[in-house]
Amino acid sequence: MSNILSVDDMIARYPGTTRGGWAQHRYKGTSPAFFKIGKKVFYREEDVLEWEANLTTEVSWV
Repeated sequence: MSNILSVDDMIARYPGTTRGGWAQHRYKGTSPAFFKIGKKVFYREEDVLEWEANLTTEVSWV
């Protein structure tokens, strides 16, 4: 079973981020996949790792 991360866990994992910032990412569709239980938002760690991998870009010098 994967680890489940709360918004507070995400804030701890990414210093300088806020609850509002994560809410904006979710609203814009730029956050990792998430699910809700009641009003609380959670992320699966494997979705966060996949999201991180997709954020990286390769630079090619021509």
